[in-house]
Amino acid sequence: MRNVLAIARRILVQFAHDRRTLALLFVAPIVVLWLLTVLLGQAEYQPRIAAVDLPSNFETCLLETDATVTVTNMDEAERMLRANEVDAVLHYTGDAGGKLMLWAEGSDSTKTAASMRVVNEAFANMQSGSSAKMDVELTYLHGNSEWKKFDFYGPVFIGIFLFVFVFITSGMSLVNERSAGTMARFLATPVKPTQILGGYTLGFGALALVHSSVIVLIALTLIGFPCEGSIALVVLIAVSLALASVTLGLLVSGLASSAFQVIQLMLLFVVPQILLCGLFDLSYAPGWLQTISACLPLTYGVDALRAIMLRGAGLAQVGLDLAIVWGFIVAFFVLASIGFRKKRAAR
Repeated sequence: MRNVLAIARRILVQFAHDRRTLALLFVAPIVVLWLLTVLLGQAEYQPRIAAVDLPSNFETCLLETDATVTVTNMDEAERMLRANEVDAVLHYTGDAGGKLMLWAEGSDSTKTAASMRVVNEAFANMQSGSSAKMDVELTYLHGNSEWKKFDFYGPVFIGIFLFVFVFITSGMSLVNERSAGTMARFLATPVKPTQILGGYTLGFGALALVHSSVIVLIALTLIGFPCEGSIALVVLIAVSLALASVTLGLLVSGLASSAFQVIQLMLLFVVPQILLCGLFDLSYAPGWLQTISACLPLTYGVDALRAIMLRGAGLAQVGLDLAIVWGFIVAFFVLASIGFRKKRAAR
């Protein structure tokens, strides 16, 4: 029993002297739990609907629902739908007998269902509380009635899996090199820090190309995620995300003194990106949370993947997102190089 207590005491003393590990042990879970509390505490989604030529009594009832309704003309409504500024366009044909048409953006089945819900609610209110439903013809700008909720999250899962697994691989690899003494030998040679990191980035980049291609191929063929756009462009975005993860992993590994700390730092540098990249709808999240989301590379990668796979966007439409992801790659690489230079100077 004395030996058991001695070993336990040794472990506790080690943790007491490792302030970084001790801080991460408490700070990282608290941050993640706090983010989950904010995200899961949001109100129910309120659909955005553009109303065109509706009967006045029905339009009044629609305005009384929890939807955000914009009364406009057909040309402006179509522009808003294509720009993803509304979830659906609701208009009345005015033909003999008349017909109510709901033109849904379609990429998110949850938002389409929410739009249908408020339309039925408005009709029920117009009928003095009757449970009858109006016959609404539903058409789609993107996708079709067979698309499910899981299809909308397919691009998110692709981006998350690539980002997480590449981060762990690159971060762990550099820490292991340092633990084995390989990095010390590198730093003792005339090889520049940028060359060391460049070699690691190039090597992991080649691996990421193969990894991304396989993941995308499996997601589209075996799992059956929809892809309305170019598969080559999907792979380009996926590889870019993987490179952003590689350079972030190299940066974080410079802050960690052990593989255990890489996992802890992952909770601070990667898990918030998973929560804020599009896995949860941030439409009604606090403004500061949306600002944080806009400062994360995974957000732009997921937005680009969704635009290509669900809406058939081309390079012109996702070019800004792609440029921002590459901006993060350069920034992470530069910061990692500065960290390497400091370690070299310390030696």
